Parts: sequence; structure tokens; C-alpha cells
Amino acid sequence: MSARLQVRAKHVGSTPVPFAGEGFSSAGLTELAVRLAAGVFPIGWLGAATLALWRAQDPAAAVDTAPGGQRRLTVAPERERFTAVAQAARTQGLLGHWRDECFEVVVPSTAVPLFELERAAFRLFGLRSQAAQLVARRPDGAMWVARRSASKAIDPGLLDTLVGGGVAVGETPWQTLLREAQEEAGIAPALLADAHSSAVFEVLRRVPQGVQYELVHVFQLSLPNAWQPVNADGEVAEFLCLTPVALARALRDGLFSFEAAESIAALQGFGP
Repeated sequence: MSARLQVRAKHVGSTPVPFAGEGFSSAGLTELAVRLAAGVFPIGWLGAATLALWRAQDPAAAVDTAPGGQRRLTVAPERERFTAVAQAARTQGLLGHWRDECFEVVVPSTAVPLFELERAAFRLFGLRSQAAQLVARRPDGAMWVARRSASKAIDPGLLDTLVGGGVAVGETPWQTLLREAQEEAGIAPALLADAHSSAVFEVLRRVPQGVQYELVHVFQLSLPNAWQPVNADGEVAEFLCLTPVALARALRDGLFSFEAAESIAALQGFGP
């Protein structure tokens, strides 16, 4: 089984369609992580180190067994408690760069919002976040991609779609794309207006920071052959315009970040 992938599901419209690929089973994740519940609502996943840290901060928290045999930690849906555990993890070096930017914690099954939390803590607690990705092609068939800066906390140096970013509190996926497109690639709003939503997929997998649980919204856009990207936020090392053959080779060789490869695969028919 791939060490990168535990569970993934592609969504077409509102109907989830599983990828019939290697590792499509929750078994691997179930064995390695404890389900995190806020009251009666399952909202995330905890690895062993985070579970131990949480119980050290909150000795009253107890692990029980949910119906179906999944181990479960039930906690109060309180931002202060989650933030305290995240800060403890930061002190112990278990948490990456603190962003001072919040994502919204939701109940994944209903999308009901619970509270806002520092985005760096989402993988620590296996909470579901949202992201937007832009797959941008030229009329001649080439695709623009970006190489992540070496200073990025996650996947430094790997290739990405041309534009991508997490959906912050108060934003829709489209608003995130509009913001990131200007910052990361210099795409003017008038040019981006031709982009359209093409796919949505869900990621659930083990990562070094904990568990990545993310709903990814994929947009696509045709850009003029003469157009050139310009980065303004320092998060891109370089831009590449790949022919279909070069793109297929880069995907096959694992040169893309997981979400970027899945975004391209959802539209191109390539496997990661």
C-alpha cells in the first residue's frame, strides 16, 4: 500500500465517487489514528503523539470505542481547548509554522461551523479544511505549473498547479482562488473570470504533521499562449510551462504535490 495515500474520494457534483485505487480503504488510517469527536459529531483524526498530548492537557478526556470498533476521543467543541493543545504541540516541536490565519472547523457530514482555529493546527487534529486549485492550460495544450518555494513548510520544492491555496474564514473557494491567483501568478480578475469549477475531491491520508483531511475545489482556465505568470508573494520558486508529454512524465515521477497531482488527474485522466 502507498505510504502517501490512505483514503481518497472524488466528488462529481454532490455524489461522492470513490477512486478505485491503491489504498482505498479506511483500514490503514483506522489502525493508526483515533477518531476525534466534538460532542456527538466526528470532526477529525488524532495520531498517537497528538492523542498523548491532548490527554496530558486534558486528563479527563477518555478514549472509548465507537460503533463499528473505531477508537474515539470525545471532547468539548471549544476553541480555547483546541488552541491550548495546539500551542503545547508548538512548544514541543510537533507543529509547523504558526500562520496567524484561521480556518473554520466544521462538522464534515453537515458542514455546520463550530469555531475558528489556527490553520497550522488542522493537520495536527485531522480536521477538514478546504482548498482551491487552478489547472491552467494554453490553447497549444501546454500547462502552466508552479514550483513551491524551498521555504514552504509543506512540500517544499515540489510542483503545484499554477495557483492553489487554503480557504480562509469568511471566504468561498472562488474568493480564495481570486486572491491567490493575483498573489501567486499575477492573474488579473478579468482574466480569471473565464475560469470554471470542474471537480471536487476529498483527501484523507496520513502526513508527517498528522492527518490531512481536505475538500479540494478544482477550477480550470485557458490562458493565452503569450501570457506569462508573475509571482508577488514569494511562495513560488519558478514557473514551468509543460507539454502534455512532459506533464505526464512529471506526474509519473512523483514531482507534484499530492493535491496538485490529484487535481490534474481529476481533469486529465492521469493517475498520480
